[in-house]
Amino acid sequence: MANIKTDAQKRAKADQIAAAAWQLFEHHGFNDISMAMIAERAGVAKGTLFNYYETKENIFMTLLLTGYRTYFDQLTRQFAQGPRLTPAALTAELLRETTQLIRQHGTLVRLNALRGPVLEARADQAQTLAERQALYATSHTLGATIAAKVLGLTAHTASHLFIVQSAVISGLMNLAGLDEFNQHPLTVDFPDFQVDLERESCQLFGSYLTQLFKEDSHATQ
Repeated sequence: MANIKTDAQKRAKADQIAAAAWQLFEHHGFNDISMAMIAERAGVAKGTLFNYYETKENIFMTLLLTGYRTYFDQLTRQFAQGPRLTPAALTAELLRETTQLIRQHGTLVRLNALRGPVLEARADQAQTLAERQALYATSHTLGATIAAKVLGLTAHTASHLFIVQSAVISGLMNLAGLDEFNQHPLTVDFPDFQVDLERESCQLFGSYLTQLFKEDSHATQ
């Protein structure tokens, strides 16, 4: 008799495989992780793994997009339960969140830096689009929730703030580690190339927010 899985069982197996890939990525570079390693960590046959994800990039693209959906859902609840905010108070809150994102969601931040240059090369376009649309809806809900707390702020602008935040962090991360090669230290000293990801991300994002709210205040006068 054929072993026919329900949709819930298939989803659970896919999640099991994705969780195994996430665990490996916490300790290894993307290029050092193979499909065989993921299958072994997940406790499934390599052939079974390909029934759920055609490529390694598909697994990690799913992890990236679902990871940000979970993070945005968390922020939506946080802002919904909080008080009304001035632009200055929102700026302070977003900079605290930038620090927390880097400190507490480092694996997600690392993965996001791989999206364009690595993951999109072999990820499934249709699957990625569907997951990106779901993320867009979650992002819009977050933006609308924040906009309801700040006078004069639109949902579009509030949602777009997290795109800018992500671009700042990923851009700096891609330029960090110039004193390393393939995650191994080089026997050189490049002090001018060193990046303090947390501090400089907050500086750049903070400058953007200050200018944005300055322009908005002038537009409403």
